[in-house]
Amino acid sequence: MQIEIKLAPAEPVPIRFDYLYPMYSALMRNLTSHHPELAHELHDGAHENRLKMFVFSPLSSSPSPRLVQLEHESRKRVLFGGRVWFRIASPWPEFLNALAESLLPAGQLDIAGQKFKLTAVNMIAPPEFKEQMVWRPFGQSTSISASWSPPGTGKKYFIYPDRAQEDAPTDAPDCARLLADNLAHKFKRLREIRPDIADAWLKNTGMDSLPEKNPIAIEFLPHSPKQPYKTVMHRIKNSVVKSWRCPMRITAPPPIQRLIWAAGLGNLNSQGYGLMQEGKEC
Repeated sequence: MQIEIKLAPAEPVPIRFDYLYPMYSALMRNLTSHHPELAHELHDGAHENRLKMFVFSPLSSSPSPRLVQLEHESRKRVLFGGRVWFRIASPWPEFLNALAESLLPAGQLDIAGQKFKLTAVNMIAPPEFKEQMVWRPFGQSTSISASWSPPGTGKKYFIYPDRAQEDAPTDAPDCARLLADNLAHKFKRLREIRPDIADAWLKNTGMDSLPEKNPIAIEFLPHSPKQPYKTVMHRIKNSVVKSWRCPMRITAPPPIQRLIWAAGLGNLNSQGYGLMQEGKEC
């Protein structure tokens, strides 16, 4: 399931570039106010330190967002246009419904000190899930973060479509493998928390289970004629997160394609990375 939230800034005030964590915090504050038991389960219950199984996108706007430099600040801020929107997705319908219900009474969302008036909440119709699909990051600034930690080291390395970050070990896995393994792990997690949903997705396509060998193949498509992918860097609290944007052609069983729609690609989905929408062949 995906829903789209439409907003309008109370006034044209630029917010800090690294607003994804404050945005996550704003969503969770609303959920805690109206559905405290669900919020507790997400943070301290069965989902503590586990995949949260939801994803949200950064903000898009019309006119398009632009970066502005304020005096005495080293990092630029983002100034959004008068119409703003973002999406939230989850395979867990009770969570998504509760989050939408928590936003409606508030009538606004406070992100990094900027108040946005809530103007609409809409359900988004899903695409037709086929074995081969083209996906692209949603909106104007969604990016995908893929990372790898060598066993026993506690270190994290970010992986791009064609390479690992410069100081990564030579045996770092390639990006397509990381994304495919992450999707397989997400489906396993879905079967743990909502076996009824996972089984329904399988039965809808005449399957009893996914193949034992990971059946997911990922091909990266160019971001533009001159750029294979666009790199992005944010901070979440005190940590640097490196990510990238480009479309992908993904071959996988339809339940996995549905999972991409509902739970996103890559890591840090619940922190604003990896929400996808169906793309088109160039």
